[in-house]
Amino acid sequence: MITLQDYFNDKPHPTEYNLNALTLLYRVNNLIAAFVTDTGEISVNNPATGNQISGSKNGDGGFRLPTSLTGSSKSAHKQGMAVDIYDKGQHLDNWLDKNPDALIKYDLYREEASQTINWCHLGTRKPLSGNRTFKP
Repeated sequence: MITLQDYFNDKPHPTEYNLNALTLLYRVNNLIAAFVTDTGEISVNNPATGNQISGSKNGDGGFRLPTSLTGSSKSAHKQGMAVDIYDKGQHLDNWLDKNPDALIKYDLYREEASQTINWCHLGTRKPLSGNRTFKP
């Protein structure tokens, strides 16, 4: 389970982003629980972060500071609305390919798996295309 502490990792942020992140993490944690229940696979922690967030310790897989050079300047990560899940072997992405209704059920959007090798980008902000799975 990803916590607010895991997500923000002591990075300064506006308090209003807490609600964004709580909404995101509630949905993501429930989606991961459904994945584990359905597949019997264990959701593995990233050795670098010690939790399910992709990247490095103090990295940009969770919340990103406005000054972060990772991704787009308009990244949903910078508003507490997206997270990159550690997904070595693409197990979660493959499950979502087979179970696209899970994104609808948990009201999440993800970047296309071909764009996120060994992680799965999930967010609450609807992309311009409106598609649950989109190419950034």
